[in-house]
Amino acid sequence: MKKSNMKRKVFAVLLAGIMMASMAACNSNTDTNSNSNSNSNSNNQSSSVTNDNSNTETVNNYPGTADDAEMVTVDLRAEPKDINSILCQDAAGSDVLRLCMAGLMKLDGNDKPVPDLAEDYPTVSEDGKTYTFKIRQDAKWTNGEPVTANDFVFAYKTIMTKEVASVYGFIMYENILNGQEFYDGTVDESELGVKALDEYTLEVTFVNPLPYAEHLFSFSTYLPVNQKAYEEIGPDLYAKDADKIVTNGPYKITEWVHDDHITFEKNDDYVDAANIEVPKVKFLMMKDANARMNALKGGQIDCINLTGEQIEQLAKENQTTTSYFDNGNWYLQFNTTRKGLDNPKVRRALGMAIDNQALCDSVLKDGSVPATGLVPPTIAGANDKKYAEAVGTILQSDTAGAKALLEEGLAEAGMTVADLKLTYMTDDTSNAQKTAAYFQQEWKKNLGIEVEITPMPFKSRLNAMNEGNFDIVMAGWAPDYNDAMTYLDMFMTTNPNNSGRYKSETYDQLIVEARQEVDPVARQEKLVQAEKLLVAEDTAVYPLYFSRVTYANSQKITGMTRSGFQEFDFADGAKIAK
Repeated sequence: MKKSNMKRKVFAVLLAGIMMASMAACNSNTDTNSNSNSNSNSNNQSSSVTNDNSNTETVNNYPGTADDAEMVTVDLRAEPKDINSILCQDAAGSDVLRLCMAGLMKLDGNDKPVPDLAEDYPTVSEDGKTYTFKIRQDAKWTNGEPVTANDFVFAYKTIMTKEVASVYGFIMYENILNGQEFYDGTVDESELGVKALDEYTLEVTFVNPLPYAEHLFSFSTYLPVNQKAYEEIGPDLYAKDADKIVTNGPYKITEWVHDDHITFEKNDDYVDAANIEVPKVKFLMMKDANARMNALKGGQIDCINLTGEQIEQLAKENQTTTSYFDNGNWYLQFNTTRKGLDNPKVRRALGMAIDNQALCDSVLKDGSVPATGLVPPTIAGANDKKYAEAVGTILQSDTAGAKALLEEGLAEAGMTVADLKLTYMTDDTSNAQKTAAYFQQEWKKNLGIEVEITPMPFKSRLNAMNEGNFDIVMAGWAPDYNDAMTYLDMFMTTNPNNSGRYKSETYDQLIVEARQEVDPVARQEKLVQAEKLLVAEDTAVYPLYFSRVTYANSQKITGMTRSGFQEFDFADGAKIAK
């Protein structure tokens, strides 16, 4: 998802977006390190930083919030763009949905899909395409109605309706049988590969076998929606306020003060309510890094993500922090329709001009590492190996050669350096603007060009990206599932997340062939070819770094799950310390 300059699901979700907001369980098309993925690395940080990639955290000397003994308060960093699962595209929205919604499957504390509303794991057909679920008959919505198979059919059908304009609709209509045809209006819903066989039996048929299918059933776009509530409230108002959404998950939303906080209380009707031990959760939306640190020390918050400077500060104070690779990538996204940026050499030169090692070491200072391609090295590949082992190093920074390449590209475009007028769009958070200033400096020093910086709120930036109203933006992506496809299919010509309007028939065909390929090694080779075309040849995007999150929390909370697929989860053993 898109991540925000905070970071799973557009995250824009920083999710993301913020997954990371532009990074969203989603996608995370967002600005770099705004507030979400402040990351840290044991190689250059104090030993007070815990660097196991586990989902459990250590504690420090901060006592935690005292105003409500039953509540844990954490920093979400940004207002979610949308918490309607039909429309959700950012990591912040996905974080909210993880607390208040339940689907067929969920991720456990080790990021493995396990049954949630499903009675058991699905029955899978011999050809690997059809999944049949039995839904628990004790599952309820907060309006008192039972959760049924029709709630999934309604949600899936709505998401795949073109007029609804779900940015994440592609993850469904491109995978589900006749989904594309339904989206295009050439078949009706009776031919869709989603059927309620009876009130509590759901059948989902995919076009091709999907190695990550069970992950999809735990993803926010595959959640059910209560049809009665959706239609009574109306699509335009649904999920816009706390009293305009009906949920079925571990928590209920009890208060939503926009751009400030969202409060949750335990849902006693949730199917696994007996194992939810944190009675209340509050998400704050704090844009300023210094304000977050003051809030932690002052007992107004229980968990914050840290900047590089804050990691160093806490190390000097002998406070413990926890870090993990969040599977996030951060890259320059170019609007390929703009004059000058329609040339791949110009785009590549803008990326090459940035010293991404210095970016990681001197600006981020949080353990992030220079990107070698688009897909992070943590993602699974064929035959129980990492995908990165197959793709290798696709690109490296080359500040010395960037200017000559820029001039060559501009000559091909019939332009000079003086003709190139560019704007860099960024989030309005303190960290995002700090990174933007570094880029501006590098472009001036290594290319001799002035790039204007335009900061804006996360939601506004996502809207501008969706509309293609930008020149250059720092985007981040939080994976929706553990497979390279989640990073690559969004750059297909017709994908709504293709904000830069990249078009390549060859690229599209490689992704289609990878979807159809059953052999895992042959499938992976198609994805590798696609990534090299996207990044090294066409340079529709220029990857800069792979991110790592470092955070600090008070003594009040233990057992909270934080990982590359679950930024916050309180359903896997989280407790309030006594």
